[in-house]
Amino acid sequence: MRIVRRLDVKDHPWLISGPLTRLTGILNHDGVNARMVGGCVRDALLGRDITDIDLACSLPPEEAMRRLENAGIKVIPVGIRHGTIMAVIGGNHFEITSLRRDVKTDGRHAKVAFIDDWTEDARRRDFTINALYLDQDGSLYDPCSGLKDIAARRVRFIGEAAARIKEDALRILRFFRFAARIGQGKLDGDGLQACIRHQDMIDSLSGERLAQELFKILGAENLLPVMNIMADEGILARIVAGHKSLTDFIRYVRLENALGRCDILARLSCLVRETAVDQTVRRLKLSRKQAAKLMIYCRHDVIMEPDCREKFLRRMLYRYGREAVVFALLCCRAQGKIDDQPFRHMLDHAESWTIPDFPLTGQDLIGAGVEPGPSMGNSLRRLEELWIESDFTLGKDQLTGHI
Repeated sequence: MRIVRRLDVKDHPWLISGPLTRLTGILNHDGVNARMVGGCVRDALLGRDITDIDLACSLPPEEAMRRLENAGIKVIPVGIRHGTIMAVIGGNHFEITSLRRDVKTDGRHAKVAFIDDWTEDARRRDFTINALYLDQDGSLYDPCSGLKDIAARRVRFIGEAAARIKEDALRILRFFRFAARIGQGKLDGDGLQACIRHQDMIDSLSGERLAQELFKILGAENLLPVMNIMADEGILARIVAGHKSLTDFIRYVRLENALGRCDILARLSCLVRETAVDQTVRRLKLSRKQAAKLMIYCRHDVIMEPDCREKFLRRMLYRYGREAVVFALLCCRAQGKIDDQPFRHMLDHAESWTIPDFPLTGQDLIGAGVEPGPSMGNSLRRLEELWIESDFTLGKDQLTGHI
């Protein structure tokens, strides 16, 4: 490959960090066998913070693993069958994938062969912006003309878009995810049309993969225009069946953006009909905690009254928790049910008030002579309601006086 540009390492100190220098020193002691690739290169060119560093390597995975382990580096064979290992150095995790070509694909899985041809490895990747390679000295390689797409903030498939999608259906969602993250203006026409034509392939994807990509889309900077296209073309409905109109969703996201917030499950709940929560949970394989949170978010209208007072707000905070109440407040504001000044006052109170613990236990009631059994539970609930009605002011001694 030909060097197309050199980055000044003084502007990219991550390139000369100790752990990365040690890693590349081991892999490259007999020539350039490893280069940075993908997101770290893309984000460096976009002037963004580098969080994860992935490398491509011309060595077979077993050889790369042997060299690292012989040097005392911890290595995890996370996907060695497909050429991927994880090196752990001083708390830093580096994903290293051997150069490869696809021997066989079925839209979900691929059989690969390991190679030492950087250009061939680049051509099997999904988008031009993800096929940029970088040496530790700042030498940049661009075998698929990704630099001009980076400059235009354009997401473009490598080669024929339909062929790339048929290799892996997840690339449909990745197309929209990267468009939402870096895109400006119109989406690449050929890529968009290929995604629309082959959207039925989304149905074959696992819930975990769908959720992973959907959550990244929901947290992206340029989310709203991309979601509008996904909804208009029926792609969103294949992920969130029977989703609601985007009206409330758009208002909510705009408010979150204005406040510097981003709650992914809250955004998702603005799309999900209350009657379809269980279906969405199953489709996306959400955890129990996520499912419970999504359900309470979808019922936000029972939590908050637009003209509520602080006492009512504290009651709701105790009953439903801080996250649910804050979300309900944001929904009221996004839908214009509460003016800005009272909203900000209530939001500040909701985030600063310390939610108390009920001061009585079953043991306290036993000590006061209450027999264990159903009546004890009834007494505890009655006393808790009395405590809540007092605006959480009654202490243990005062409450036991009402047993």
